[in-house]
Amino acid sequence: MAFPDPRDRRLIRKAEEVTAVAEELSDWVAAFGGRRKVEGLMPISEADEHELLAQRRRARNLYNSARVPVAAAIYGPSQVGKSLFIGRMLEPMDASFSPLGRDEAMGEPGYYAGLSFTDDLNPQSGSNEATALVTRFTTRERTDPQVLAGYPALARGLTRAEWLSVLGRGFRAECRAPEAIWDEASLEALFGRCDPAPDGAADRRWRADLLDAYAHLRRGDPLRLPVPEAAFNGLLARYPLSDGGYTELASTMFWGGWPELTAMFRSVLRCLAAITAAGRPGLLVHWAGVRFLLDSQRTATVENERSRVFRRVAWEDFRLVEKGGWRVLDFEPGRGGGAEDLAVLQAALLELVIPILPHRLDENWRRAVEEIDVLDIPGMRAGRDGAEGGTRTSAETLEERMEIVKRGKVLYLFDRYIEDLQVQTLLLLVRGGNLEVRGQMKSYVNRWGAARYGKDWPQRVRDVPPALFVGLTGIDEEFRDRSTSAGKELYENRVRQLIDTLGPVMTDFGARNAPFTNAYPLRYPGTWDASESQRARYGPEKWQRARAAFLESEGVRRHVAEAERRWDAAMDDRDGGLSLIGDGFRQSADAAGKQRDLERSLEEVRPRLLGLARSWLASGDANRERERRRQLARRVVDWLRSEPSKSYSRVHGLSQALALREGDAWALADFSERRPAGERIRTESPELLFGEALRGFLGDWAAALAPDRWREQTDGRAEGAPWIGLDDFLDLARSLKDYLLSDAVLTPLRDRLLKIVDLRLKDEAVRRHARRKYVRLALNDVILNLGLSVAPIVPVDEAGLAGLTLMRPFVRRWASRLEPCCAAGAGGDAAIPPGNEDLRALLAEWGDLPDGEAD
Repeated sequence: MAFPDPRDRRLIRKAEEVTAVAEELSDWVAAFGGRRKVEGLMPISEADEHELLAQRRRARNLYNSARVPVAAAIYGPSQVGKSLFIGRMLEPMDASFSPLGRDEAMGEPGYYAGLSFTDDLNPQSGSNEATALVTRFTTRERTDPQVLAGYPALARGLTRAEWLSVLGRGFRAECRAPEAIWDEASLEALFGRCDPAPDGAADRRWRADLLDAYAHLRRGDPLRLPVPEAAFNGLLARYPLSDGGYTELASTMFWGGWPELTAMFRSVLRCLAAITAAGRPGLLVHWAGVRFLLDSQRTATVENERSRVFRRVAWEDFRLVEKGGWRVLDFEPGRGGGAEDLAVLQAALLELVIPILPHRLDENWRRAVEEIDVLDIPGMRAGRDGAEGGTRTSAETLEERMEIVKRGKVLYLFDRYIEDLQVQTLLLLVRGGNLEVRGQMKSYVNRWGAARYGKDWPQRVRDVPPALFVGLTGIDEEFRDRSTSAGKELYENRVRQLIDTLGPVMTDFGARNAPFTNAYPLRYPGTWDASESQRARYGPEKWQRARAAFLESEGVRRHVAEAERRWDAAMDDRDGGLSLIGDGFRQSADAAGKQRDLERSLEEVRPRLLGLARSWLASGDANRERERRRQLARRVVDWLRSEPSKSYSRVHGLSQALALREGDAWALADFSERRPAGERIRTESPELLFGEALRGFLGDWAAALAPDRWREQTDGRAEGAPWIGLDDFLDLARSLKDYLLSDAVLTPLRDRLLKIVDLRLKDEAVRRHARRKYVRLALNDVILNLGLSVAPIVPVDEAGLAGLTLMRPFVRRWASRLEPCCAAGAGGDAAIPPGNEDLRALLAEWGDLPDGEAD
């Protein structure tokens, strides 16, 4: 069924609703969080703000993912053969009919029977740099039905947040950036210098864009941007700026205030505003213009004698015009006089959507493309000294500015598509010889794997075939021009390079000491690799000996499944090994699986957002809040003892979610020896300072750590099902946190932990180990025993514990203590904090107002 099907549409609506909840809640925090802190009335903790921003970002990523079909991406260093791969993939089954277009019955200019990706769309400039534009190959059924018939290619533009991230990322990688550290004092001074909003109101869209860009750039440069996102969001709310003020803020922080880059930033924003003025998602492009958008050298005139359609095309023959409610890059051969700024256009674009006709492809790729999109993502740039150059001192020339933009896009785009969960299957292409940009390659593959399979990547992978493919290109160049024949050492070396680069992905894939075996030799006969006639001229025995050496290699036998079949497919001039990749794509990219993952994620994000909101709502009646928490405790205890046969799984899952693991509490345990760089020396008592740290730690535990562990413990595990709902678990974690932070518990807990933190031993390593071990044990004891004592608080009906066997002590303790502990965390009557009625109205609008709060 074509995308979007009814389930896709429902998921898109659901993702849109969850994103709206996240945005409205973020606006509420920005409006009232500062006042709550100043007045000391239910202040929102830094941990809660961080969790809100994390879930807001996750909601946006899920929304972006829901709007696109399941996809496979082709990725790797530049000049590794991605374009050659696409060219082979798009070779027509019948040379008389091109596979490029939405409808071959429409005729020109929408469909040219002789149009070729290799000869008409792919740049032939010999550039060694990435084009910095994602190309999406899809079918008519999965594209916007309102696209004009004569202009089937759609170029989507960057959002302002993406453009901020691209320029900031490129500047940091290419240029010698100022050594400024943007701590809170520096940011406060910068905000104060920027032009304020004339009406005193903050621009919500500017704020959201700057926050997203700041979060992205901070992940890559936390030393230069040390202020947490929540604090930066607070400054954005506190200092509403004009459009020029926001631009000055971004320019100063993200690209050193370089005026040439700021001018380019504004030019691209004007271009994007023109493209999207009519509410369209992008720019429609004449087929002849595609090559120019992809050409990083911006060649003014392109000539190609092999082309059957566009033998000579000049950029001056293109104009941006309005047609049918769309902005169109139109082409009139020979007209001349065009003055469109190609550099600005290239900088402004994110993705080029190319429609293809699957029935014009060979059988393997027809079946694959009917089910999935194929993405060509700009690759890591080879031939540089590491991932970060950082040597430019100016951006006076257009070439310098475009290098910065290209570098920023290459670094940003892969992250963006991974964060948006748009790549279900990844083909990593690697060429012979030394693998360049190894650090980036390993980092990017691991980021994709963690997003696709979770934290246990790569050992968690169980798919057959897996969603990761490795293509070995440049096969012939390793031996065809040499006097000696290929030996097995040649292929041992290639496999060894892969292992050195990808590490555990190659050696612990799916389990410890289990090899990755989804590697394929790929050839492009007639281009990099010899065709059959060329092999006859060079001497076919070279390839026969290469085949024998390939199959003899121990590394190949370990990491290339069906090595003989894959080599023979690569040697077939009509195939090159690509048919096996196409078949694997179709099996590994599962649209229904993507829908299930999206639905499960959305069902988790919404409760976590609403759980935060409920925790910030002050009840007008403390007795009512205490009763609500008592009811929660009763539900949890009833669940623990309801099915004795499942008691072990349930107690184990609950304990594992709530308990701290090795490393979780190290920062707290090392409190006495750590002080952030540049922080002033505080004169408050150690008890007060450690109490603040303990409050922050427990806030993080309840807001993020415990919920993440609960998902990990319950996801796909039927042995304890039905599990308590995520809503109830979030309320339980927050109720326990409130209880542990109550005066009756916090002070003695703080004093108990301080004795461990201040432990005196001569051996520093032993002292650190002991602190970390016993702080974790003490906290787990308090969390799982529900306080500093294990004494029963209320009597327990022993008959209700029948059949629990080994789990009886745990359930008895919780049955005796959980209800009064949860109730105690509600506290007494308190003053109503700022924004309470606004928050109550939002919760009512979302249908999640706690029981009894509507009256």
